[in-house]
Parts: sequence; C-alpha cells; structure tokens
Amino acid sequence: MKFLFVDASSTMLEKNLLPIAKYIQSKNKNFEAYFVSLELSSYISPEIELKSRYKIIQESAFEFIVFKSLRISKIKSFLISTKPDLIFIDGFRLFDQLWVGIAKQINIPVYKLQHGFEVETVFYKPLAVFVNIKKTIRMLHALYGLSCIADCRFIILLYQYSSYLFNGKSLMSTALSSIIFHPNKTFVYSEYYKEFWKNKFGFSINDMILITPIDFMLIPEIKKSKKQNACCYIAQTLVEDGRMSADDYNSLLHELALISLHTEKLIIKLHPRGNIQYYDIFNKYPNIEFTREFPNCNVYITHYSSLAYTAAFFSKKNILLEIKSHKTPDIFKKIGALIVKDVEGIYDILNDSSISEEPCLEEVKNQINYYAYYSDINPYETIFRTINNYLSPILLIEN
Repeated sequence: MKFLFVDASSTMLEKNLLPIAKYIQSKNKNFEAYFVSLELSSYISPEIELKSRYKIIQESAFEFIVFKSLRISKIKSFLISTKPDLIFIDGFRLFDQLWVGIAKQINIPVYKLQHGFEVETVFYKPLAVFVNIKKTIRMLHALYGLSCIADCRFIILLYQYSSYLFNGKSLMSTALSSIIFHPNKTFVYSEYYKEFWKNKFGFSINDMILITPIDFMLIPEIKKSKKQNACCYIAQTLVEDGRMSADDYNSLLHELALISLHTEKLIIKLHPRGNIQYYDIFNKYPNIEFTREFPNCNVYITHYSSLAYTAAFFSKKNILLEIKSHKTPDIFKKIGALIVKDVEGIYDILNDSSISEEPCLEEVKNQINYYAYYSDINPYETIFRTINNYLSPILLIEN
C-alpha cells in the first residue's frame, strides 16, 4: 500500500501530513509513503526545511521527492509511474487543485485535510504578490493547467481568479468549482466548514468527514505545563504570503514590542514559515523570547491566526488585533475573543482586572462546537478508519 503526500514544502509536509503517515504506519507495517515537495512556499527557513526533511527521511523512513513541475503531462507521468493507492493534500490552492484534477483523470483518489481555520478570502496586496516573480509564473502555469482540464479559456479563468485574490469575488461560479477538482474525501473541523466548502466550491456534504482540529491535540499536554505570567503574540505570515508590506509589518512590530514594557514577559510564537529576520527589532528588549511551540500564557494576541481557537482554551484575554484592510473574519468572532483596533486597546485589556484569565474548558467546547468540533477521538484515527473503509481490502489492518 502506497500513499503520496503532496504539499508546498518540506516544512508543511512534516507539520501537517507526516503525523497522518506515521499513524497509518503504526497500523500497517507494509505502508509506504512518498512525500512530494512542490517547492512553492513563499518563504521557508532553510534550517527548518532541513530539519523537516530529516524527520521525514531519517526518523520516519519515508521517501522524499522534490517535484517542481506543474505541467499536466509530467505530473500524470509521475503518478502513473509511482502508482499510489491514494494522494493526500493539505490545502486547496491552485497547485493542489491541479494535482486533484490530474489524479482524478487517472482514477487515483485524493483526500484533503483542512488547513487551519480557513476563511472565505484573504485580500492580497498585488505588489507584494508579484514581487516573487518565479512563484507568480509557476502559479500562472498551474492556472493554465487547470483551464485545460476544465476546458475553459485561460484568460477568463485568470480574470476570475484575480478578482477572487484581490477583491474577494466568489469562485463558486467559476471553472475552479468544477467537480473534477473536488477531493474524494475532505476532513473538516466542524459543521460550519461543511457549509463553507459546499458554498465556496460546491463540495458534497456527504464527502466531508468531521475531525477534531489537529492543533487541539496539543491542549491536554499544554494544560499540564505551568502557566506563564506572559503575553504571547501569535505571529502570522502576513508579509511572506503577500498580505502586508514589510514596512507596514515592521511598524506594527515596533508598536507590539512596547507591550514588553507593560508585562513580565512577551513571547513571540513564530509561524513555521515565519522569517525570523522580521523580528530583529525585539532583540533589544530583555524580556522578549521566541518559540515555535504553543506556550501556556495568561494573555494571547494575534490577528486571525488559526491558533486563536487553541488560545481560547487557555485565556479569556484572547485578543485579536485588527490591522488595516484586514477585518476580523466572522469565524474568529465566535470564540469570545476581544477585538481591538490598535495597540492602545491591548493595554486596556492587560490592565482590566475584571476579565478572568482562566476559561472553563467545557464552556469553551460548547461555545465553539458548531465552528470547531471537539471530540476525544484522535483525528488521525478517524482519518485512518475512513481510509480503511474506502480502500478496503487494500488496507489490511495488522493489529
């Protein structure tokens, strides 16, 4: 039995898809996995990328492949030669859809894992997007391939996708919502997301399966750690992904750095793809530290990071700082977070003793249930059972 796990980089493969492969491997010793990096992430730390590749190859004994081509013929030839029983993707970007469309042409099933708490659209800055010329050309190549598979004019699809990317126009009536690009099964975080994907791309409700958000698996272990009297800023890839200019983000970080003067400690929770160089301004402050792990703190600040949902289980001082041209998506208004327009609003919350810091676990579960399904069943077990039912008798459980 052989699966292909496909994502934009080693870092994303290791973070999001390797745990699934390792869980299946624990159930079936004959399981083979190929991890395919398309080398399409906007920014990746070279050090983290190497560590991720090591975890895939050395620690887990799976095969790692760099595959940069977005030509239909090359992808199809690759799939025919490797003959996977199933393909796993972690997002629904242009290149993901291209692989889905090609795989379905040759009858290879594709499963999709939800990538964080996704929103309808994120408004990108044209200049910030086009500054990465090589990636832009490759994405245009992927869009061209999608137009060929969907049998539609490339120029029309380019206009429709650009309208979505920069103006938030719907994709539902475009070729990108064609059923040929729909995964066979999609693992989603809630009933809300079943409706989300149905409305955005026309996914069938019957082809979506509920799982607990992957990040929620961290909660029990983090709860055991000592709570720090600290404020945690959960950073996002706003510049790396072309949603904010470097200058604007630098100004924002200068304001956030001053929070360290009003709290015992400021912890910067870096994104796996975060460029550490953007945070050099924090180095002159003695009570600021960096981490890539989720800390147990009494205050959290972010904008619209998926980890805001995890933070809701640790503090009622869960702050969403709105930034220019980035309104708080509705999905993040459902967790009882405190939304502020500027850094001064953060100071008010830090000094407000009427807001308790420790939330009730069951209350949070009930409050977010429609938007984030919380179950004691390991999400990887749900994924495995679904695969086993779909592919049986290929997947012979050995334990």
